[in-house]
Amino acid sequence: MTAQSLSSVVLAFAIPLLVFETGCKSETPGGSVASGGKQGPAQKVLFVRAKEEEIVDRIEVIGRTSANERVEIQSRVSGFLQKIHFVDGQLVKEGDVLFTIDPEEYDAVLLQSEAQIEVAQSKLNVAEKTFARSQKLMQESAISREDFDQSQAAVEEAQARVIVEKANAARVELDVKYTEVTSPISGRVDRALLDEGNYVIGGTSGGTVLTTVVNDQPIKAVANVDENVRLRFMRQLHEVSGQPFQRADKLTELEIPCELQLSDESGFPHKGILEYGEIVVDEATGTSRVRASFDNDNYLLTPGMFVRLRIPIAQPHRAVVVPNIAIGTDQATQFVYVINDQDEIEQRTVSLGKRQGEKRVVRSGVSDNESVVVGGLQFVRPGMKVDPVLKTD
Repeated sequence: MTAQSLSSVVLAFAIPLLVFETGCKSETPGGSVASGGKQGPAQKVLFVRAKEEEIVDRIEVIGRTSANERVEIQSRVSGFLQKIHFVDGQLVKEGDVLFTIDPEEYDAVLLQSEAQIEVAQSKLNVAEKTFARSQKLMQESAISREDFDQSQAAVEEAQARVIVEKANAARVELDVKYTEVTSPISGRVDRALLDEGNYVIGGTSGGTVLTTVVNDQPIKAVANVDENVRLRFMRQLHEVSGQPFQRADKLTELEIPCELQLSDESGFPHKGILEYGEIVVDEATGTSRVRASFDNDNYLLTPGMFVRLRIPIAQPHRAVVVPNIAIGTDQATQFVYVINDQDEIEQRTVSLGKRQGEKRVVRSGVSDNESVVVGGLQFVRPGMKVDPVLKTD
């Protein structure tokens, strides 16, 4: 046999052996290589148990805080601003004096009015004495009936004049009282809009605004809700109670909870109740306004702040929840990875409900107590064998 023939025979036996050896080596799903038909260690993944919990469906809406009470302070009388009795931003009580309008002119008018009462009273006394004499003369037929009637009318006119002058004096006395501008509510007073010495225009309309007093204890939060949300809430309430929504005289009697979150907060730490729901739906926007009340003992909440409100729209019910991190998306399909009894990965298409903080309601696709993958998601695929590790924190 020649050397060339021998080389051909050796090559013919070597190629099948190389193919066989290569076929006996494969890469495991975890990335390890096994030889002789043996697989490497299974991929470790973290999982949690899906839990059935009592939940409440809620909506989150954007709103603003508003004062419980807000009053623009105006003077009822005109005059020069004599004294400011507060420091800008100070807490005041109902009835506290905020401003003093120069009272000298009104004091003088009051003295004049009181003097007019005395004059009217003197004329009444004279008229009464004249009438008394007229009565005696009438009995003696010493005066005519016309003179008697005139004497009697003079008494009645004098009595009316006294009443008029007393009324004028009472009005002027009110003007003197109104020279001290007081706070009609308790709260925090804003800055004074005029300095001492400026002229103040009084009256019920077109008067000078002097400052504003705001009561923010408790504080309100106002937001708009969609009419579909309103309908869902009212139907649910009717189904549970068997009575119409209007069964309560006041919305506060229902004690519907409402939670509030500020722009720099996580979660909804502020707890309150709904106290008002607008009775009509805006035709242009399809929304209606709701208002909630919150305690503000630490004065953290200020009128006009941007807030997020969370309001329940259904009664508590049981549902399966899983962590938000467990939910994956494949185009329009949402899914989770579940570990079965053989420690194999199953991909489950799920129908999701409302968020519950860091969790999500699962309407279908996962049952209570099933193992849902929350860690190592990027390394798993359906049918893969894994080494599951329960997440404890």
